[in-house]
Amino acid sequence: MDIKQKAGSQRHQDTGKSNSRLYRQGAVFCVLGVLAAHFAGCDNHPHPPPLQEKRADGAQWRVSYRSLGDDPRTLDPQVSYDTLGHAVIAQLYECLLQYHPFKVDPYELVPCLAEIMPQRVKHPDGRESYLFKLKRGIYFHDDSCFTDSGGIGREVTAEDIAYAFKRIADPKVECPVVSTLQDYVVGLKDVYTEAQKTGRLDYSKSLPGIEVVDRHTFRLNLLKAYPQILYWLAMPFTAPVPREAVEYYDGKRHGDEIRPLFRFHPVGTGPFRLVEWQKSRLIRMARHERYTATAFPTGGWPAEEDDRFKPDTGKPIPFLDEIQFPIIRETIPRWRLFRQGYLEGVGVNKDVFNTVLNMSHELTLAYRERGVRLYKDVEPTTFYLVFNMEDGVLGKNKKLRQAISSAYDEELDNQIFANGINVNAQQLLPPGVFGSQANFRNPYKQHDLALARRLMAEAGYPEGIERATGKPLELKLDAVTDDPQSRQHTEFQKNQIEQLGIRVKVVENTWARLQEKVDSGDFQIVGYGWHADYPDPENFFFLFCGRYKPPQGSNNSRYSNPEFDRIFQKMSTMDNTPEREQLIHQLNAMLTEDCPVMFLSHPVYFSLNQPWAPRVSSNPLLAGGIKYAKIDPDLRARCRREWNTVSWWPLWGALGLTIACGVFTVRWSRSRHV
Repeated sequence: MDIKQKAGSQRHQDTGKSNSRLYRQGAVFCVLGVLAAHFAGCDNHPHPPPLQEKRADGAQWRVSYRSLGDDPRTLDPQVSYDTLGHAVIAQLYECLLQYHPFKVDPYELVPCLAEIMPQRVKHPDGRESYLFKLKRGIYFHDDSCFTDSGGIGREVTAEDIAYAFKRIADPKVECPVVSTLQDYVVGLKDVYTEAQKTGRLDYSKSLPGIEVVDRHTFRLNLLKAYPQILYWLAMPFTAPVPREAVEYYDGKRHGDEIRPLFRFHPVGTGPFRLVEWQKSRLIRMARHERYTATAFPTGGWPAEEDDRFKPDTGKPIPFLDEIQFPIIRETIPRWRLFRQGYLEGVGVNKDVFNTVLNMSHELTLAYRERGVRLYKDVEPTTFYLVFNMEDGVLGKNKKLRQAISSAYDEELDNQIFANGINVNAQQLLPPGVFGSQANFRNPYKQHDLALARRLMAEAGYPEGIERATGKPLELKLDAVTDDPQSRQHTEFQKNQIEQLGIRVKVVENTWARLQEKVDSGDFQIVGYGWHADYPDPENFFFLFCGRYKPPQGSNNSRYSNPEFDRIFQKMSTMDNTPEREQLIHQLNAMLTEDCPVMFLSHPVYFSLNQPWAPRVSSNPLLAGGIKYAKIDPDLRARCRREWNTVSWWPLWGALGLTIACGVFTVRWSRSRHV
């Protein structure tokens, strides 16, 4: 028995020593864990590492961090027709012409892929033509589709321009502007119609509208005068694409490889090439090493910016080596990243408006001291709610549409969601576009509930109840609700319509899905808007021309009015004269009365840029302005360190608590075994 007890006593003592060691080791590991967790938390860089640290010449690799609110639906330049897609496409593809980055009053077109501005030739039969010469030494991005050259991008030729226009005419491509261009480009309509009949377009046949003269020269032939054609030549629809890429990226299996569709694998001539696209996460681009299409401008900037821009005159661009576009759908995370220095710029939305700006709508002292820059821009844009004119309920009931418009309180909308800075849209044309009427007041845009209820009764829905059936009227509102502000705004719109006794069901969509519904007509009411392609009233009123319904055009409301179409066709190609202005007023009166859309606002955008990345271009029509942008990576690194300073008190507090717990545990263990 004594032996057993002795053995047991020794075993008990060994266990006590072992526990003591374990507690001491545990305390050490706890301290190390706290340290590791703390310093890991300090390294909160949210972006992937850059593609390289240095350029081939040893210079620092310069990365710009920007953001997108969603994935583009397509990166096919002949298809994409939204600002989100163009924000990406404009970096990857370039056009014959482009907007001058500094000249906005008036806007000015300048050569891009074209060597010089084309000459306009008027012919006796009323036709017109433009002769273009391409710059030499313009190359497509290196890509596997160029099998004959081992993946090295080839030079752009006049045949590539002709191929782009043939793609516009191909029904299978579904170019949304074919219905516009076929009215003016010789042979485009015939080629499109023939392809519809046969089910395919014969790309081996020439297109009379694009007459290839030699390898670097072509003539654009028009059926009649259309001065706006030059604006279209500054848009991605007419950007050259290599036929090799369209045919190579077919979405099919080739051996062990499934190739993506061309719409997801762009190959262009732009200053940047696509490197990576992780859906819902990141789009990454790298500098096009052989880019020579344009250089930094030689003038045109404001006099006060002379010291900043003059040293860069004529320098090769782009200045950046890499662009990362993280996909950030929520506005608050985007704002937090900007505050920490991890985004170059951000828009000022209602959630942060009063944090950033004072009562005078200027930057607060805290952000001025940071060196942040504030920009205010009145965009050539109109937002509206679209009524589907082919819908069985809304389309045939003008009074119902007028009632909904009359009930809507746009001023309240503006105060709640835009801090009162937007312009209440009484008409289609935004301020500054020829034909816009400064003093026009839309009778169905005055927030008149009495008028709205009377119109509802005349429409057959007194108090929102269908007179014929006694049942409440139910409508669907499609919207993109990918962030809190969008959800709140959609709920506000729903409540505004429901003031009339109508029951509204909100249908949530991604941006891509919403576009699909609009193209197919699968909606009743949808929130939409139009940002000018070019500064001309024709570019707004064509949205309601009957022949431009999707997918051939952007008449998303499916509005059809022969008298509107007749006046529009007459107005569209005129110079800005009093006669043209009178026709514009007639078109505006028709839209006001027929109410195919409910006008909301002309937005005023407040945006911020970091001190190391001040804005270069102020031109809202120049989506490809990033090629002119510069950053100061050293200043960015210093600001990030200052703005993300390590807070030491949590570390020392946790460390002290850990040591105290360790000491207490050891003492407690010893006391049990004395």
